[in-house]
Amino acid sequence: MSDSVAMPGATTFTGPLGSTIHFIRADTGTVAELAAIDWNRHFHPVCLDPVRGLITLMSPSHPHEDLSTILDDIVNVAGSIFARAAKKLGSLRIRGEGEPPGTGMEPDCAFYVGARARDYFKARREGQAAAEAYVERVAPDLVVEVEVTHADEGKAERYRDIGVRELWRLHGRKGTTELRVEFLSLDPGHAPRTLDGSEVLEGLTPDDVCEAVEGVRFGETDDERREAVARIVRRRQRLSRQVREDREAYSA
Repeated sequence: MSDSVAMPGATTFTGPLGSTIHFIRADTGTVAELAAIDWNRHFHPVCLDPVRGLITLMSPSHPHEDLSTILDDIVNVAGSIFARAAKKLGSLRIRGEGEPPGTGMEPDCAFYVGARARDYFKARREGQAAAEAYVERVAPDLVVEVEVTHADEGKAERYRDIGVRELWRLHGRKGTTELRVEFLSLDPGHAPRTLDGSEVLEGLTPDDVCEAVEGVRFGETDDERREAVARIVRRRQRLSRQVREDREAYSA
């Protein structure tokens, strides 16, 4: 099967970053049956959601893949500085408890940060089986969706119900450098809530992320890319510390 071949009954459209997306409505049983197919041989990311009765298959464009790689670098560096522990999870399909094997949501980027990252590394030291069991049991702290489309309706709620703490959504358009980043807090039992600053990464803002994207994009070496992010994180730490000190002085 070629990446360019649409499945029967699918709605196929082009995303804002130029990716090709196949959007299929199906009942829960059909979604579970189709999970037996190795869709990732042809598409990434893949969503096989039995709760919403939805299958989405993406053939990502170069801008999409470029932004995914950049966000991996940004969160990994920021998490290592802010929380002293971060683990990027790569291609990962996450599902709720009791949902059929092989189904689930596959974000563009997924991370453990802080306590969950430390617990993951502890499990990994016990062996590969323990690490795999941990990933199966514990949802990421943070997921990133690089290309937002109309097929994503209800996705934030699904991540929340699975146990993800925070969702970042990137709004860009192919052929431009314009980028808008949106942070959503995913509190259990509550509607997704827009954040001015990340709760997972200690106040890092959407504007900080946009600035970091440019720094990483034009960094020619790993050291330059890491420093582009670290510089922004250190600035955010100084500003946050200053705000706390001003509040304490005012209270006194």
